[in-house]
Amino acid sequence: MATDLEARLVKHFRVLELVAGDPLPREQDLVRDLQVSRPALREALAALEAVGLVVSRQGARRTLGTFDVQTVVEALTRYVEPSTELMLEMLDVRRMLEAAFFPITVAKMSANTLRELRVIADRMEAKAARGQPFVQEDAAFHQVLYEQLRNKTLQGLIAAFWRLFDEMSETFQIGGDLRTTAHRHTRIVEMLEAGDAALAAHELNVHFFDVRARFTGLRAGERAHGLTVPSDAP
Repeated sequence: MATDLEARLVKHFRVLELVAGDPLPREQDLVRDLQVSRPALREALAALEAVGLVVSRQGARRTLGTFDVQTVVEALTRYVEPSTELMLEMLDVRRMLEAAFFPITVAKMSANTLRELRVIADRMEAKAARGQPFVQEDAAFHQVLYEQLRNKTLQGLIAAFWRLFDEMSETFQIGGDLRTTAHRHTRIVEMLEAGDAALAAHELNVHFFDVRARFTGLRAGERAHGLTVPSDAP
């Protein structure tokens, strides 16, 4: 939760009609305008910087960051320790959101987007055949699938999931059925290419349930051993 001073800073920047990339007023000006101490000001600026609302570069003045949910959500995940329980919760939220937005994005989908999805799915299949995980391609697939909606909140939540998933992905994905996961994405593309949105939506849901089953199995194993597997477990 933002402190009073952080909220006042954000409001002050808006009153000044600053936009992303604009230099912030100097510290002495902010101290004077907001009637606060310099240490308190620096603490509030650091808090805003932590979530991407302020950008600081060595040897240069601070600038205004991007004020949107996507930036804030992605920034917050940098401070969260991934766990199986958290990933299960985020996966359920993702599934509900993606399923709800899927018919809308399909209706807006361009031929270029469909071709891009095909290229990504083919790369996933190739990596799976070599026994290699494909976290970046999987993340890109879902980002591309919904990017035409220009919904920054949805994109931010998807990016947050993948940021956390990437930290536990090596042991998790190598231990999963890579070929099946890759083929699920190929099936989504095939159904979209065939114009069958309903079956494409079905394949998307099957994919999510497959991933959830893996997380559930991992959680059961953790509970059986009375521990939580750290993200860097060998």
